[in-house]
Amino acid sequence: MLPREHGAWALLIAPILVGLLGAPAFSPLAAGLFVLGALAAFLLRAPLQALLARPNDRRALRWLALYAALTAGSFFPLIVLLGCWKLIFFAVPAGLLLAANLAANKSGRRFSAFNEAAGVLGLCLGAPAAFYAASFNLGPEAWSLGILCAAFFMGPIFHVKMAALQHRAALDPAALPQLEHMRRLSAAYHGLTLAAVIIWAASGGVPIAAAIPFAASFLKTVLRGARAPARVDFRSLGYAEVAYSALFVIVMGMALTGRAC
Repeated sequence: MLPREHGAWALLIAPILVGLLGAPAFSPLAAGLFVLGALAAFLLRAPLQALLARPNDRRALRWLALYAALTAGSFFPLIVLLGCWKLIFFAVPAGLLLAANLAANKSGRRFSAFNEAAGVLGLCLGAPAAFYAASFNLGPEAWSLGILCAAFFMGPIFHVKMAALQHRAALDPAALPQLEHMRRLSAAYHGLTLAAVIIWAASGGVPIAAAIPFAASFLKTVLRGARAPARVDFRSLGYAEVAYSALFVIVMGMALTGRAC
């Protein structure tokens, strides 16, 4: 029982990779246990959603038990034996955001901005958590990577909603005012985050190369916003977002490993 959304997988993997690549020291055992535990914890959402809809679903119960065992089997030795006890601090916000996501899905608000933002914030905790698990260090740099990930991956919420409104407006002109509002909102968000990252980099807080994926995302949303309403191939749009996620990881990885050297 696996999540089917490509974007969710990208959102899980990308922050973890950024955190691992940015870690100043690296414990392969601790990093491996964290990756396995994070993956298992992520997979818990699918059977939990199934059980909310069908409480007596035995298949979902079996998968939930398996994923829960993998999660506990990974994080217990990581926290108790290897001493990464600060990971406990991540469990509370991650659990609350998961609960909010499950509640929104159950009530039919799966694609609400709040639900999508909660999902992004929850998964982007993977960056500082991975940084800490790999290096046993939870300093400002770890949180900086989490903030960068959250800022970057919030962008597609606006961009994809704009694309959806372009698709809708091609069929129903009544959606044009909403489309125009989302065009401005998406451009403003991407422009402000790009400016913030440039200023942050100029102050020495993050590598200047971190601005590259933000600039690419800003250009992406401006170009789409300039298009006339038309039908959208959402599968291609999803794959494009995965490609932008890969660009973010590659650029951040090169910048972080280069700075470490």
